[in-house]
This record gives sequence, structure tokens and C-alpha cells, in this order.
Amino acid sequence: MVETGPAPPHGRYRRALAGADFSLEANTESVPDDGRFYILRDGKIVLETEDFQEANTEYSRLCKDFWLSRLENDDPAIRIQSAWGLLGLDSSDKEAQAVINRDGSPQERKRLEQAQSRRRALRSRAASANKSTAS
Repeated sequence: MVETGPAPPHGRYRRALAGADFSLEANTESVPDDGRFYILRDGKIVLETEDFQEANTEYSRLCKDFWLSRLENDDPAIRIQSAWGLLGLDSSDKEAQAVINRDGSPQERKRLEQAQSRRRALRSRAASANKSTAS
């Protein structure tokens, strides 16, 4: 099975995290209206590409760095928010799971356990399917 990223957007596009100093943009007031994708950092272009997957990969890397830097924040709400962000990029991130298990509410811990159970079930089904096709 080939994994693919999200389809490239058309027209005006902007992704940014509240409190972060970076964004992914295309055809906005901040970047040229040329169909290219731009990563901005502190309002300055740091990446310009026609390849949405390349831009999205860089944006995800910046998000990961941003969330990792906030896992040790004094505010538990910021730690939890950052942990969920990391889990959105990598559902098996042990550090993010530990933050939710340590600092999360009972509902957040239950949500994490449910997500882990779904992931285990999907892995089990995939392994069974692979055994079936190998026979």
C-alpha cells in the first residue's frame, strides 16, 4: 500500500498554529499570488516550492519542534495541547502519551486509551491480512 499525503490545495491557503512564528501559505497577502507554497517564519519566506508535499513536510517538522518545546511548559493545558499535536503527527509518540497520562484529565486519558486500542486493532487486522495474502 502506498501512503500519500494530503492533496494540494487550490487557491488561497494558510495554515498556522496559534502562538507559533511560522505558517504555510499560498496565494495570500503575505506571499506572491503564483500558485507556489511558502513557509514563512517571523513573516519572512524560508521555503518556496511548487511541491505541496515538500511544503507540508517542512510545516509538519516545524509543528513537531514547536510542540516538543512546549511539552515542559509550566501550564498543564499547554503541555496537553502540545501532546495532542504531537500525537496527531505520530500516534505512537511515547513522550506525548506520557504527558497525557501524567497531566491529562480522566477524559483525556480515556481518549488516549481509545486511540491506542484502535491503533492496536488496525495493526492486528493488517497483520492478519498480510498473513492471508502471503499464503
